[in-house]
Amino acid sequence: MVMVGRIQRYVFRECLSGLLMTLGVILVAILLVDVVEQMRTIGSRTDIGIETAFQLTLMKTPGLLMETLPFSVLVGSILTYSRLNQRSEIPAIRAAGVSGWRFLGPVMGLAFAIGVLMVAVIDPLATRLNQEFQVRRAELLNTAPATEGGPRGDVWLSQGDIAQGEGADAPEAQESQAIITARRVVGRGEALEDVSFFYFQTRQDGTERSFSHRIDAERATLVPGFWQLEQVTENRPGGSIGRQALLSLPTTLRPDTLLSRFASPKTIPFWDLPRFIRDTRSAGLDVRDYVLKLHTLLATPFLMVAMALIGAVVCLRLARSGGVTQLIAAGALAGFVLFFTTRIAAGLSASGAAPPEAAAWCPPLFALFGVLAIIARIEDG
Repeated sequence: MVMVGRIQRYVFRECLSGLLMTLGVILVAILLVDVVEQMRTIGSRTDIGIETAFQLTLMKTPGLLMETLPFSVLVGSILTYSRLNQRSEIPAIRAAGVSGWRFLGPVMGLAFAIGVLMVAVIDPLATRLNQEFQVRRAELLNTAPATEGGPRGDVWLSQGDIAQGEGADAPEAQESQAIITARRVVGRGEALEDVSFFYFQTRQDGTERSFSHRIDAERATLVPGFWQLEQVTENRPGGSIGRQALLSLPTTLRPDTLLSRFASPKTIPFWDLPRFIRDTRSAGLDVRDYVLKLHTLLATPFLMVAMALIGAVVCLRLARSGGVTQLIAAGALAGFVLFFTTRIAAGLSASGAAPPEAAAWCPPLFALFGVLAIIARIEDG
């Protein structure tokens, strides 16, 4: 048992070393490319130095980690076990009577721990820093970020016709269409601030549409069937002005119109997702994209274990048997195929062709069980 413990600790250190080396190389390359990209995109429109570009890139680093860690685990696992194999350490470990499950355990544990870290720490950090990046970028470009602040005209909406007048079926009934513009969006689309409604009317006989009136409000909250306005000023042709503290306006827009436009799943950290999904579902809105992100994050540790085992299993063949290079290339290809399969499954979920839970869990679990079956066949026959 002492020998096995020492072997596992040794293999764990080798796995950690291989992962850190791989991750370091990949991150340095990506950071250098991203700094140049910031200088090219933002630097071409405003004067920024290399320090500012580097700061902007650092804000994106957690997000880059989320994208690169699966590949880092794959390449790091291949690097570690191929190195152990080339130094004849794996044959020596086997000769000592240690099962392959024993020296594969460290990389499985390391990959699972990294997956948990990605979900619990890196994703919330990436979400927060990405929002700071958007704000900082907007400040440098003197524009408004996508979710807050900015000049009027950043938010434009158009709502369909609503019958007005004495009975919707009456010949004299008119239909009203509104063009809505706002200065800023509150949070993830909960409301609009500093908003204006421009109403246009047309008779049902098809006569020409004409401007009717304008309504300004400090805040407009979209609830099913209505806009709830606060601190309202109404302007009508002829100079008539009316003011109210509260006003409800009928609308054909649904609350998920704002939600789907301004509350991207990327803006919601992992720890907020369950409550957000529960509240959104209770409001009768579509939560497919948010459920997909939640279950994708929950499946991340298993995806990381699958990536690590794919990288390790192709290196278990004895180096003197030949064909190791081809196996390593096949393992790397299999890891990339798994990664892009998860993206294809996410696309199927977004289109409604597959349940989000199935799209999130099926690719990593299928790969994990498949590689475990291969290892079981190699080790146990």
